[in-house]
Amino acid sequence: MSPTIGLVFLLTCTTFFNVLLTKATELKTNIVHLSSPEVQTLNTDEWYDSFLLKVAARSNGKPVMVFKYYHVITGFAAKMSADQVKVMESLSGVLSVRPEGVYQLQTTRSPHFLGLHHNSGLWKDSNEGKGVIIGLIDTGVTPSHPSFKDDGVPPPPSTWKGKCEVAGSCNNKLIGLRNFVNGRPPVDEEGHGTHTSSTAAGNYVDNARVFGLGNGTASGIAPLAHVATYKVCEPLGCLSSVVLAGMDAAIEDGVNVLSLSLGGRSAPFYIESIALGAFIAMQKGIFVSCAAANSGPASESLSNEAPWILTVGASTIDRRFQTTVILGNKKKLHGESLYQQKGFEQKLRPLVYPQEGCHEGSLDHIDVKGKVVLCDFGAVVGLKSDPEIASFSSRGPNLASPGILKPDITGPGVDILAAWNEPVDNQTGTKAAFNVIEGTSMSCPHLAGIGALLKSVHPEWSPAAIKSAIMTTASQVNRNGEPIVDERGYPASVHAFGSGHVNPQKALEPGLIFDIQPEDYIPYLCGLGYTPKQIEMIVKKKCSCSKPIPEAQLNYPSFVVSLERGDSKTYSRTVTNVGPPDSGYTVRDVSAPEGVSVTVLVHNDEGVMRFNALQKKRRYEVTFSRDAKDKEKAAYGQGHMTWVDETGKYIVRTPFSFKFE
Repeated sequence: MSPTIGLVFLLTCTTFFNVLLTKATELKTNIVHLSSPEVQTLNTDEWYDSFLLKVAARSNGKPVMVFKYYHVITGFAAKMSADQVKVMESLSGVLSVRPEGVYQLQTTRSPHFLGLHHNSGLWKDSNEGKGVIIGLIDTGVTPSHPSFKDDGVPPPPSTWKGKCEVAGSCNNKLIGLRNFVNGRPPVDEEGHGTHTSSTAAGNYVDNARVFGLGNGTASGIAPLAHVATYKVCEPLGCLSSVVLAGMDAAIEDGVNVLSLSLGGRSAPFYIESIALGAFIAMQKGIFVSCAAANSGPASESLSNEAPWILTVGASTIDRRFQTTVILGNKKKLHGESLYQQKGFEQKLRPLVYPQEGCHEGSLDHIDVKGKVVLCDFGAVVGLKSDPEIASFSSRGPNLASPGILKPDITGPGVDILAAWNEPVDNQTGTKAAFNVIEGTSMSCPHLAGIGALLKSVHPEWSPAAIKSAIMTTASQVNRNGEPIVDERGYPASVHAFGSGHVNPQKALEPGLIFDIQPEDYIPYLCGLGYTPKQIEMIVKKKCSCSKPIPEAQLNYPSFVVSLERGDSKTYSRTVTNVGPPDSGYTVRDVSAPEGVSVTVLVHNDEGVMRFNALQKKRRYEVTFSRDAKDKEKAAYGQGHMTWVDETGKYIVRTPFSFKFE
């Protein structure tokens, strides 16, 4: 492996969901979930307030209301003492009281890398996102940045009900600017929200560059879409009660797509705020894209694992800010750097190479002034064909729902140049500040932008349909036609990239989709072992678990199958025709580990899935069998199957993940 040198901007993520501890008399914010009564005599505000009055009557003092939620959950957030929490938990109609947690941020050439070109293909078909509203739940935005000018952007649709909390800051591009963080200004102080917003839907900006590098025209993935921003994060993180408030407002305002580049530790969905808000968004037809987290390459390190969320990993693009260092023996070392001093003298300098790597404290007792520090990060940079999986991109398996494959997809998340709140290269007198950073924070808004483009072309598609189109058309090979690799140079696993790398143009015409309606998730949640009360916290209505299903039976565009020796398991899928009305599909490619067989059954059609109308549905079964005398295996394996239509144009691929007991 060749060492690499340079300055790399890294937006660090800690994916810990920090539970806030309280003293008995100290007021801390708690999120209260309520069960809706059969007959309601009070309006929502009065009903919520009544719980605080009841607690006040039975304790010292009255809790303080923080947020009232009208969409994402049935309930509110209030500041309470530990004693008041106990009283609240005892009240009739209270399902759950839990302390709020903290989410962390997961931090243009990429449109070209994704095959998006002006006046052609998906950009042409979608009018570059015109009429679609993307909501960003983040650190806010920099309204004065030219990425948010409204050249060529029409007025928002009549369904828009949002607000602009800074007078004169909004236009036809930036149509909403709201702040939910007390004591902070409504604009972006961190840069992160400005970066993600412009990545998803920034308008065209010429001469975009950082330190004179990356010069060109920058734009977001959906450059003519509308942007609405919801500031929910402060420097120390993003409180879950505030995140819920931002999502609640975005749903009320009428966004079509939500992008959340933040996440926390894996948790059951009924107490995971982003999962709760995303479920209601999905119910209302809103497509939700979330960052997978930056805790890779460790396994089981994902955030945002719910199946109604598109969980996005990060990979490289075909750009490197390359710097070459020449050693005294004439050997060249290739690395990356964004900055080199003007008038930097090209001469030989002493080399410092900390063999234990470059990390905090490793250079404390070494004199590095005037020397070159060589940091060995192994293989990633500038030597292989893109895309490659970024080492920091979090990996599966899925802890919250082991029977659902996550992440779902990977997209550009390394060396992403986009708008920033202030210049990082000492330029003065310019509003066009840019920065280059990396993280699943960056890949998430790429997929939100792609979701917006697909929504523009197919407004009738459900969030699950958009997600299916993205997943079943993904690529598993790089630009050289070779398998996409991970940070070690090995072929990436499904736990690293899910279905593969996004291919926006193919997602426009997937042929078949795996649709899921909101009601379909209830038997799935029952199969996870959730109680009816816990499921009510997610779906906001009472339900029973008379017909639970295993996770693998959810109509998802992938399979996760656990097999012991001699096991045989059958699951079904239902696909909807969104291609030519008259078409037929056959299985052309099935792959599975040695000792595992896969059988596909289509009823009555001799192995051919035939359609005679648009939106026609067909069901098929897949049986996975493991030989009784199969040899010892690694814990996990993978494979896939592919449906191909008679013309060869439509290729519908679903990956398999196997767990061997």
